[in-house]
Amino acid sequence: MTRREWLGRAVKMLMGAVLAWPVMRFVLARRYRPPRKVRIRDEVPQGGFLIEPEFVLFQQASGPLAVSRTCTHLGCKVTYDESMRQFICPCHQSRFHWNGRYISGPAKKDLPKYPVEVIDGGKGYIVFI
Repeated sequence: MTRREWLGRAVKMLMGAVLAWPVMRFVLARRYRPPRKVRIRDEVPQGGFLIEPEFVLFQQASGPLAVSRTCTHLGCKVTYDESMRQFICPCHQSRFHWNGRYISGPAKKDLPKYPVEVIDGGKGYIVFI
């Protein structure tokens, strides 16, 4: 291969990379998704909880706490065991405290917590998922 051919190929590769850069940035960019509001009209007593499809809402002395029901390992729907006050993943037996803190299993992260807003003087909630 001559030096001219090598330079021609190098310039073509460089131009291809320069043109591919904006396309790859667009394809791989993370999109911002505004939080979805879930309105709950039920009143949760002090020390009680309410199980929803996507989260569990706990009422504590410090205020409400919403913990996700999606396992951080592979995304299975965790169940809440009231007697042990733990979340248990049915897929691979990961365990989490009632506040979402990781205990054991293949999942290595805590369950996400969602912000909660109290409405109607404590008779309802808005959870931002």
